[in-house]
Amino acid sequence: MNALPQSLLLPAAVDGEMPANGLPSRLSLSDHPGVNASDGVWWPRSTDLRVEVPLLDVAVHDRTNARIARFGYERTGWAEAPRRVGSPIGITHLGWFEHSRFPDHVLLSLSNYGRLVLTVVPPDTEEETARTALATAGD
Repeated sequence: MNALPQSLLLPAAVDGEMPANGLPSRLSLSDHPGVNASDGVWWPRSTDLRVEVPLLDVAVHDRTNARIARFGYERTGWAEAPRRVGSPIGITHLGWFEHSRFPDHVLLSLSNYGRLVLTVVPPDTEEETARTALATAGD
């Protein structure tokens, strides 16, 4: 089987380096996924899914040993609506809704067939407020 070209695995916006290596991931997962309406909290740095989803994919993989196969979200609030995004560990397919019941959540279908629902803290949220949300993930 042929390996995917490196250009498909690393989005140009990331320039071959994952900024998350030197920054906190801004992802907090519940110790008991599936118990509450949300399995964790994610505070992206921007509304650019081509940059944010690869960082999230690596962070989720580090915590669950599974990568994001599909990423579902409400279109409102994001700069673009790409259909797929590459990361150093694979390709994530994205799908969106024009209107959803929970616009501040994203649904992750994982490579191990697990699912996670994350509450999204908008990128422009005050740091103290966002850190409080991250600290209370799963409460």
